[in-house]
Amino acid sequence: MIRSKIEENLAQKIPFVCYAKPDSNQVIGLFQRSNQNHNFDPTAAGFCMVSFEGNTQLFIPESDADCYFETFSAKDFLWTEIKPEFESDAKVHFESIVAKAVNAIEAGELQKVVLSRKEKHAVDSSQLYATFERLLALYPSAFRYFWYHPDSGVWMGATPEQLAKKVGTTVKTVALAGTQVGSLESQPQWGEKEIREQQLVTDYIVSSLTPVTDSITISEPYTHQAGSLLHIKTDIEAELNSNWEAVVKTLHPTPAVGGFPKSAALQFIAKNEGYDRRFYAGYLGEWNKNFGTFKLGDSDLYVNLRCMQWENDSLSIYVGCGINAGSIPEKEFMETVHKAATVKRAL
Repeated sequence: MIRSKIEENLAQKIPFVCYAKPDSNQVIGLFQRSNQNHNFDPTAAGFCMVSFEGNTQLFIPESDADCYFETFSAKDFLWTEIKPEFESDAKVHFESIVAKAVNAIEAGELQKVVLSRKEKHAVDSSQLYATFERLLALYPSAFRYFWYHPDSGVWMGATPEQLAKKVGTTVKTVALAGTQVGSLESQPQWGEKEIREQQLVTDYIVSSLTPVTDSITISEPYTHQAGSLLHIKTDIEAELNSNWEAVVKTLHPTPAVGGFPKSAALQFIAKNEGYDRRFYAGYLGEWNKNFGTFKLGDSDLYVNLRCMQWENDSLSIYVGCGINAGSIPEKEFMETVHKAATVKRAL
């Protein structure tokens, strides 16, 4: 049923989103009934998708959408190992801006900046739904989604990072940083650079939440597995003392996708990356309603990482990494190559 609804809405160019929450085998589909372009309404219930810069806010309101549910089973796909590949020009460009960022950090202009790049590939657009099925099966612990809107086109991804979640008056979020290839069984060790990078994200989130929440609690950092990649993660909880929209605005973009100090890092990104991130490193998710439990007022938002944008028979994969003192340009570029490979496995 969901697949036929996807095909129907794509043919008619009507917005929809299908998604599965972490560790869930249920796909939730919100299919807009009209082709109206709804403005984002912070008081309404629905599903939002917001760009990195926050200036594009797309919204599918519950009031103009049909909701579908479907349980999926992880199919026995023939997985292929993806050999890390890249273009030499992309390597040269990315390593040059990483080196520039390290110089700016050493000069005291920044503490951290997250730099990203975009890879383009030729693809068969008839494989859209099959790619979504593979994302569902391949990354069970991620938030997996398939989004379409005439103002954005098709986006798809499997993100390991929650921006923030609201359950009643409780706000939950995570600080996620540091990356290495491996598994939990390998008993990974983290270097000083990764530990410092993750602590910076934790400190920023706590200081951002302090004016708009009460009773903040922070877990000890621990290693979290997302596909074939490992990250350092800290869980953070607090009680609302302000409105939910204020919390989201103060958190986004976190140092995990922008940098610190925020304004200096965003200026560096705008000046040096050389492309428009669009919805990469923005956020998306349920707004003012948990469509799995039907509970009004709850929200569940994720940072749009490990994502791809489909345009006819062309595909763009977006990847990035955090740069701080001690970053080595070639090592940082190879981190983006490994991140791109995790997305390509679903193709």
